[in-house]
Amino acid sequence: MKILMVVDSIVKGGKERRMLELVKALTKPGQDYKIYLVTLTNVIEYEYVHQLPIKLEIIERKSKKDLRVVFRLRNIIKTFQPDIIHSWGTMASVYLSLVNLFTGKSRFINGTIADAYEGMNWLDTHYLRVKLTTPFSKVMLANSQAGIKAYKVPLRKTVCIYNGIDLTRFSNLVPAEEMEHQLLGRKKGDSFIAAMVGAFEDRKDYDTLIKAAVKLCSKNKKVVFLLIGEGSLMNTIKQQVPAELINNQIHFLGSRHDIESILQIIDAGLLITPCEGISNSIIEYMASAKPVIASREGGTKELVIEGETGFLVDQKRSDQIIEKIEILMDNPHLAKEMGQKGQQRIQEHFDIAKMTQSYIQLYQKYRLQGRKNVA
Repeated sequence: MKILMVVDSIVKGGKERRMLELVKALTKPGQDYKIYLVTLTNVIEYEYVHQLPIKLEIIERKSKKDLRVVFRLRNIIKTFQPDIIHSWGTMASVYLSLVNLFTGKSRFINGTIADAYEGMNWLDTHYLRVKLTTPFSKVMLANSQAGIKAYKVPLRKTVCIYNGIDLTRFSNLVPAEEMEHQLLGRKKGDSFIAAMVGAFEDRKDYDTLIKAAVKLCSKNKKVVFLLIGEGSLMNTIKQQVPAELINNQIHFLGSRHDIESILQIIDAGLLITPCEGISNSIIEYMASAKPVIASREGGTKELVIEGETGFLVDQKRSDQIIEKIEILMDNPHLAKEMGQKGQQRIQEHFDIAKMTQSYIQLYQKYRLQGRKNVA
């Protein structure tokens, strides 16, 4: 089966990682899939994409509305003759919708719904692009039921496929003691380490997290926060932290390639955010057998079971974050039990093999429908 995938960029994000995990699974020996991956910017932060057995093409745009992209994509479709066209970004979906006007390709899977903000309307750019491209799409693909509800897409067109994770990533890790020395300069001892993995951008609520972190660290010297990620708001967030806490109890680690090894030494994983679809960070915490503290909005409720695999907190409630961390600190047995139940939930419902099989079934279904239409 030939699949054309088009993505806005290959930056270090959850959507991009999910796409590449799927590509790796589809191109393993024994699989009969030919992947043609097109990225609309010359930004590739997952370098291993160059080693994948796929055709990779970069179409650099002069501007966001560069209509030459439409004709480039049209030529690729004409030459490659894909069985399935799969978009992984909103601008990619806009361009492919325009291509649809020329080619009439009906097997266009629009995979742009990866968040679930409440109260969106036509003034929101992302919402607008989803709405405008829906009529040209055979399937509107989301990674959460909350996303389908938020974007108000026709249910007859929607499919939900949850993110999956390759659990082999959590084997052959850097020894925990080595990570402790590297990150803390000492053994963990009786410290309680909380970590958040996420970009320092508006889509994450580091303001609320930092309020909780500063207050908790100021009254309890055993608490340590590891903040993992980069972004335009990092310096602004750092300025909210007293100098004596930075690199002592509150550590800004930047972008890391060894997340799995770091997660070995933490006691709780956090994701404080205005909204999420299904978060890869939360899946990673749970796969590492760590309890989760996360904002309750969006698809997180479909992933974290309140009181069983972690705790859900309300928006802008730094006091609730502190309360839940203190519960886990005071009840290590509960924290361990939550982590184990979370790990089991990932193994049963969010494994990469399960995600891959769902995509294969989707591709096969619409490939067959396309053949019937041609006949």
